[in-house]
Amino acid sequence: MIRNAIVRHGAATLLAAALAAPLVSPLAAQQDLSETLAERKESIPRGKHVFDETWLLPENGVGEADAARFAGRVTVYQEAPRERIEVRPVQNGRLAEPIVIVSDGDAYHLVTKVGATPLEGSAPASDAFVRLVLAGPAGAAPRHRVVPAAGGGVAAVVLRNEGRPAFDSGSAFELRLPQVGGGLLKSGLSSFSPAGNTQVTSAAGARGVGQVRTADGTISVTPDPGAVEWMEQRSVSAVELESFKLAERLPPYDALPMGESQDAVAPQGGS
Repeated sequence: MIRNAIVRHGAATLLAAALAAPLVSPLAAQQDLSETLAERKESIPRGKHVFDETWLLPENGVGEADAARFAGRVTVYQEAPRERIEVRPVQNGRLAEPIVIVSDGDAYHLVTKVGATPLEGSAPASDAFVRLVLAGPAGAAPRHRVVPAAGGGVAAVVLRNEGRPAFDSGSAFELRLPQVGGGLLKSGLSSFSPAGNTQVTSAAGARGVGQVRTADGTISVTPDPGAVEWMEQRSVSAVELESFKLAERLPPYDALPMGESQDAVAPQGGS
């Protein structure tokens, strides 16, 4: 079994720092989902809000684990009492299509390619990661917080980044996917969210453009089809990217407590 993990050398410095921090986001593991959702709906702040969360989970499910893995990213759009939650878990080293949960102000729904259904009773409602997300604070939260495990220790370390609330309310809280020409958008559920944006700026010369306009005028470039082929054979998984960002303390990992090891971090593979 291949394990994709963010691993620190020596002791579990990430979780050690987490254990030393206050537990600001308590997890009621046995709490009824309907109660969790009711509490969440009541705590949605007024006005428009957007935030992304990066979730790290202990490798062995407890705070004493020797590794913490990048488990996924969550994007939340809010305009009380409505809310849209996109949960993108890591699957096979990459971010999966989002689990989209939308509250229309009355109830929470799971929105899929075939329509919307009440969240309670759906498969994601029993997913441990999804329940962790739903039990988290819907309102203000620190950039770095710790989620305690029900039996003690740490269930997760969460890094929050506030975004610009410039989104279309009509699209964000829609319970039906937009359709084009009688069919669903080919780009899927992630078409709404910037969290799913995978666009890459390519070199003009490599892409076959002969002239490039710059601030100093138009310059000529030489197309390089071989470079295009080489580039298209390269890929970086979500876990590898997060490992690099963590090692360099790039956002959002700059929110982690200071004093942690700066040793190199890499995905761990094994069978």
